[in-house]
Amino acid sequence: MLALGLLGLSRAADLASGPVTPLACEPSHPYVSTFPTGEQAFLCGARQGGAYPTLPDHRLLAYGREQCARYPGTSASAAFLAPLCPPAAADSRRELGAEQAEYDRERAEAQAECDRFRHRPLTEPVEVARVLEFSEIGLQAYEDHQDSQEDPVMHQDLVGSATGSLHIYLAADFEQCVTTETYRRRPPVEVEGWDKAIEVGYRSPTGDFRLRDPFDAPELPNLAVAGAGHYRVRVHYREPGRDAWTPQHLLVQVYPGRGDQVVDLKRTTRRAGGR
Repeated sequence: MLALGLLGLSRAADLASGPVTPLACEPSHPYVSTFPTGEQAFLCGARQGGAYPTLPDHRLLAYGREQCARYPGTSASAAFLAPLCPPAAADSRRELGAEQAEYDRERAEAQAECDRFRHRPLTEPVEVARVLEFSEIGLQAYEDHQDSQEDPVMHQDLVGSATGSLHIYLAADFEQCVTTETYRRRPPVEVEGWDKAIEVGYRSPTGDFRLRDPFDAPELPNLAVAGAGHYRVRVHYREPGRDAWTPQHLLVQVYPGRGDQVVDLKRTTRRAGGR
């Protein structure tokens, strides 16, 4: 219905010319707590994404005011009308508040789950970091160096390692309770309660070894506790609660050590008669 109404305005615009707000204007966005108001904000929002590039401003504003006068009995959304229509803006803010409250509630529940399963190291780490992440492609480390290699081979669909490059695969639809621990010496092996526990070798050519979501700012500290050189990396993984929609858990332990061999710690521990 909105598209048909604007189509009618576009046809009417053929009979009456007028200025058109440039498409390069900063678009208004109704899904923030203090979105812009006024005619310019409405025009920019209405033209967001290149919509209605030739419809004169006065025609588009007339349509917005007419729809506001009929609001809420109109096909135009509150988000569309918000910059020009106080009742629609009030509804948009209420919707935003409800969405934010739901988001905060879900994050609090996820954080409580992370805290409930917080790892307690058996020996004292050099540094511990804990974050609640959401990454659709997992976590990666890539060091900017001529020796760094891309696309390492994955092991058990969990971790892949090459010189200057480490990838950890995680389920895309669930939040992640991520813990990293760095050590000067080899820590005790822990596998109980984890669905997977894989240890791989890693060579840091720069001494700046940081796991991150490639599309987000880094949040985890440098794991190369001894600078550039060889390390062993243990990746422990616990599946998310798929029915309860609870987070998945990741524990990454890093310590200096040579060797490129890949070790399934759960398998070797079972063979040794451990837990």
